[in-house]
Amino acid sequence: MTQGNIQFAQSESKIKKKKLKKQNKSLVISFVSVLMFLLLWEIASQNEWVNPLFVSSPIKIAQAAVVMIQEVSFWENMKVSGYEFVVGFALAIVIGIPIGVFSGWNTNFNAVVNPFISGLYVTPKVALLPVIVIVFGIGPVSKIVIVFLMAFFPIVMSAQKAMLTLDQNLIKAARTFNANEYQIFKTIALPSTVPFLLNGIRLGIGQGLIAVVVGELFASTAGIGYQLTSNGQNLQTDRMFVGILVITITGLILTLLLGVIEKRFSSWKPDIGS
Repeated sequence: MTQGNIQFAQSESKIKKKKLKKQNKSLVISFVSVLMFLLLWEIASQNEWVNPLFVSSPIKIAQAAVVMIQEVSFWENMKVSGYEFVVGFALAIVIGIPIGVFSGWNTNFNAVVNPFISGLYVTPKVALLPVIVIVFGIGPVSKIVIVFLMAFFPIVMSAQKAMLTLDQNLIKAARTFNANEYQIFKTIALPSTVPFLLNGIRLGIGQGLIAVVVGELFASTAGIGYQLTSNGQNLQTDRMFVGILVITITGLILTLLLGVIEKRFSSWKPDIGS
């Protein structure tokens, strides 16, 4: 190994250590801030600075969580909400990505679908809930539809944006070598859209989780939203916060998993601040 290679390896090792130290520092700060928030919340609750009837405490919420995870009804509600989210979100991905990609690639197809996408995008989806419930009933199907509608637009619009931001120099170079439209689409356009698509899916996760809860709050006989409504009517705020915590943790886990995938496909991007 030459002297230059040794110096390069040492320099790269220092950069990695510096980056890891910075990440660890951020994690510690985040952990401390959350811990301080929970501590202040507990103190405020114990001293009744806020009405404990309306705002529970972290300790009571933890105690309620221990009780609830032993209840069959809790897991049944989780199962219903999970099914509605997975099916609705999967449909949004399967339908949204092809429509977004092809509408961004083909101007004629874009002219056909864009009025519907633009019109439905600006329409408040919650306003459609009464119609959706009338058409599909109060069962899981109506919630699947609202999840699909909420998650569809971030995905399809991210796909459209990805196709509109393609590197034109690469496309010109491909055409110089007599590549046809299909070859350009397959080898340049599709790979370039992956980071944008993952970002759209990440945004869709949050919208889909909101849709599940809102749909179940509006009309349902089971699910996390139904459980929140039932607990709220009985002023069981500790149990309500457990339901909220379940939704939050689910969103965080899915976002973190997608972040790992996104980082893998976005490795070509330069590190900001490095």
